[in-house]
Amino acid sequence: MKELIQLQKEFQEYLFHVSDVIQHHIVESKIVSTEMRLSIYQNAYYSRLLESLETTYPILKKYMGEEDFEKMGYQYIHQYYSTYRSIRWFGDKMDDFLRKHSDYRELPHLCELSKFEWMMCLVFDAADADTVSLQQIGNIAPEHWENMRFKQHPSLHFLQLEWNVVAIWQAFSENEMPALLEKFDLPITWITWRNDFTSHFCSLPLDEAWAMNAMRKGQSFGEICEGLCQWHDESDTPLHAASLLKGWINAGLISEVYFDDRLFFM
Repeated sequence: MKELIQLQKEFQEYLFHVSDVIQHHIVESKIVSTEMRLSIYQNAYYSRLLESLETTYPILKKYMGEEDFEKMGYQYIHQYYSTYRSIRWFGDKMDDFLRKHSDYRELPHLCELSKFEWMMCLVFDAADADTVSLQQIGNIAPEHWENMRFKQHPSLHFLQLEWNVVAIWQAFSENEMPALLEKFDLPITWITWRNDFTSHFCSLPLDEAWAMNAMRKGQSFGEICEGLCQWHDESDTPLHAASLLKGWINAGLISEVYFDDRLFFM
């Protein structure tokens, strides 16, 4: 068993360009040399990982162009070897790679585009969960509303973007001419989620972005109303907060409602 483990370790080191000790264990023939036999596996390893990146980041590939994406992909593979049992998760460090690598750190929109594509993948893979209905909320007595707390749907993700990469992503997805690259005056908050087996995304105004983030942190409906006074008159905030909650419920963003430590329903 120890010999097998050592053999596997040496083969892995060969794939990672660390050592070629494995060559001593490979039998060659008159037709196929040891180097050729090993290179077949090495090339297949890198090609499969590149194919995984192309599957995860199809719009980034379209935006960069096939040749530049392939170059970037091999750079990523050499820096971040696959450590997952499922190749699906290879590529999880792409935004970090694009943000720090000397070839790409002056192109921050590439990092943001990769972040958005990765978030859409997480939305697709997120766990299923039931969602709360308006009728269920309506059955809660008014005196309990102030202390209601909410649990978000597992597929809900937040992302702040400084560039119009979502418009670019959408244009490429629909085979349309993308808009010119543009940087916003202020970062825009986007959410991505899944409802009825369909992935969705939308941007949020400042007040709703704050309120939804407060909901995710476990703040009560009363605390959310209080916080919304930053943007609205105190007399208007309960109605506005209720309107936001209605929108979240209709979109399928709420999976549970709590009162103190007691679960109302899920």
